[in-house]
Amino acid sequence: MSIKILVGEIGPEWEGILKGILRPDDELELASKVNNAVDLLVRVNEVRADVVVLRQLPGGREPGICSHLLLEYPNLAVVLLPDAKGLDIILRLVLREERWDTASKESLRAALDHHRWK
Repeated sequence: MSIKILVGEIGPEWEGILKGILRPDDELELASKVNNAVDLLVRVNEVRADVVVLRQLPGGREPGICSHLLLEYPNLAVVLLPDAKGLDIILRLVLREERWDTASKESLRAALDHHRWK
C-alpha cells in the first residue's frame, strides 16, 4: 500500500529534492502536483492523498488552506517546507481521527492513557 503525496507550489529546489526521494519501488507515490489552492482542494479528494506538501509562508507561517485541509480530512498530514528565505525547519501538521474498540470503561481508559502530553 503506497502513501499518496499531493504536492503544491514548493519551488524548484524542493521539487528536485522530492524527486530524489521518490523512487518507483518505494511506498511513497507522487499522486499529483498542483499550482494553486483551488486545484489542491479538488485534487486532494480525487487522488485520496495521505500527505500534502506545501511551502511555508514568509516567517514560517502556515498557509490558510492548512486548517481547512486538516478539518476536512482528519487523517491527512500536511508537510510545510521552508520558504526560500533561509528558514530551516520542516513542519508536519496532523489532526488524527482514531477509532477505538467498542465503548466501555476499559476502552475509555486506553484512549485517555494513549494521549498523554509529553
